[in-house]
Amino acid sequence: MINFMQTFTTRFIATWIMALLFVGVIQAQPAINMVSGIKGEVYDQFAHDIQNNTHVKLNIFQTRGSQDNINYLLSDSIQIAFAQYDVLKVDRAEKNIKEYIKVFLPLYCEEVHLIALNTSSINSLNDLQGKNVGVGDANSGTNVTASIIQKLTKLDWNAKSIPFSQSIQALLNHQIDAFFYVGAAPSTYLSSLDENIAKQLKLVSVRNGELNDIYENREIATGTYSWNKEKVKTIGVRSLLLVNTHNIDTAMARQIDILYTDLSANLKGIQWNKFSHPKWKQVDFGDMDFIDWPVYKEKYIFTIENAFTLMAIVAAMLSFIQIYFIINKLWKRKHEKVVAESISISAMFISIFINGFFAVKNIDGGNYPQLSANLMWITASIISTIIGVGLYVATNRQIGFFRLLLRALNMERKEAGDLAKVFFKPSGAAKIIEILGRVAMVDNDLDDKEREFIQGFADNWGIKVDWDLIQKYADESQQRFSELRRAMSSYLSTSPPKEQASQLIDVISLLVNVDDVVTEEEDLMLSELTGLIMKYLGKGTEVDVYQVAVVPQSKEQEQAVEGLLKDLKREYIAGGWAYVSEAYYSERYAGIISAQYRVLKVFSVVFKPNNMEKLEKYVKEKKIVDSIDSQEG
Repeated sequence: MINFMQTFTTRFIATWIMALLFVGVIQAQPAINMVSGIKGEVYDQFAHDIQNNTHVKLNIFQTRGSQDNINYLLSDSIQIAFAQYDVLKVDRAEKNIKEYIKVFLPLYCEEVHLIALNTSSINSLNDLQGKNVGVGDANSGTNVTASIIQKLTKLDWNAKSIPFSQSIQALLNHQIDAFFYVGAAPSTYLSSLDENIAKQLKLVSVRNGELNDIYENREIATGTYSWNKEKVKTIGVRSLLLVNTHNIDTAMARQIDILYTDLSANLKGIQWNKFSHPKWKQVDFGDMDFIDWPVYKEKYIFTIENAFTLMAIVAAMLSFIQIYFIINKLWKRKHEKVVAESISISAMFISIFINGFFAVKNIDGGNYPQLSANLMWITASIISTIIGVGLYVATNRQIGFFRLLLRALNMERKEAGDLAKVFFKPSGAAKIIEILGRVAMVDNDLDDKEREFIQGFADNWGIKVDWDLIQKYADESQQRFSELRRAMSSYLSTSPPKEQASQLIDVISLLVNVDDVVTEEEDLMLSELTGLIMKYLGKGTEVDVYQVAVVPQSKEQEQAVEGLLKDLKREYIAGGWAYVSEAYYSERYAGIISAQYRVLKVFSVVFKPNNMEKLEKYVKEKKIVDSIDSQEG
């Protein structure tokens, strides 16, 4: 058995070390949804180049073009999109989206192609007057650009919404006299045309003084396409990568940050890669000239968030060193009985539980340094548990691991009843007995083990427990929760020693678990009481805080609230007046309080002070409902 456990322990440690080294790789992270453009064209090729040069997972969806992309981006289901600047600027500028639609990175300049038959009399933009002109799919950036050009130049042509892929055939069939296409030159589609078709085409100049405020002057060089025999003057519009920062969680925000870093730090590598699209050579992520739109990030600076991340990495490294020194000493003395008995198995289980909880939270948030520290402490706690049960002590060689574990836990259970004998002062004994009595009765059931546990405290302090009074704490209503919270607040108001208050958390937790059953009511109040004590200890920022807001819907309700609910404080929040409760530390407990207010026929809602969005939405909706009701009335 000993050899088996030694082998198991060695392999276990090695496995965890490997997990720590590769934790950033093995954790599943949310994929970023990206819309590109027409299949095989530059947007689509750029999207796949990006996919090949980042650590994040990308889901790429082909679309009909820029206008299509922005519509998808506004739906919140897409995080990154390719788009033309003029489509964003002209079509969307008045729709109040600048707060969450940002320029992720500027890309290259897209040339405006105007294509006609080489036998046509169309040789300039002005020659389009009165002609039938293809302007691309209705959801394409080409369509928007063509409409802007027409509006600015005041040329009167007949616009035909024909997809780019069908425009050549429409031109050959004389359904249209010319067509626009906005895209980086060279276009894959235009470059791959059959020679018999290509020789019938020509590029037409698109220069016009009325367009200079929005578009840049560009040229399509001779030979860009096999069928353009001379340099053509045209205009260009900047292409952009856009990001939607609305409704993204912490994990998605971190993935978007990683994508930004991967691209901005490796632009040269993408440009030099022979498999990348040639247009990458014209990309300059720092060139924001002529772009008047909020950006996702300014030039990289060392922010407070970066500092916290660096501190977390250093803390994780120090945790590794600390754990090494602790475990190294214990491991060398694992055969000594006194060393084994000095390790609290219950404390190790608590450590595993706490770090496991935060590990799950950090996986979701992508906080890898903290996650690494959590995993290291879990590993240390497991190794300490193996040593602490006395597995390596010579006198225990014939005893199995699980028997040793049960023996150690039983020993600590007996010691738990004496916890208060060491930690608490008799001056607070009566209030503590009341708290423990109410905790025991919060589920309206006094178990024999709970009675024995409380009696141990009372005997130590020479206090007679009035069990009849404790039995009267039973209450099927929600009032028993309020009374228990009041008892804790009363105890803390006496300013007990902080060490004593801190250890009361452990005592209540032991009482809740002493009967091996944790009811929903016990779990609810354990969270709330722990939050109260943490606030008293000055650690309130480490736990979530909830409040209840009562929103009167009439003058009569407001007067009733002021008369009946005097414990609420009137505050101006979320764009209106509400009556706000004190802080609670369990969302479920706050929900119970809110339900009690709603019994009085007033609107009540639970909210987190650090996150007012839900409350603001609630108040706004109520104002709309009130307005409708008053109009109907």
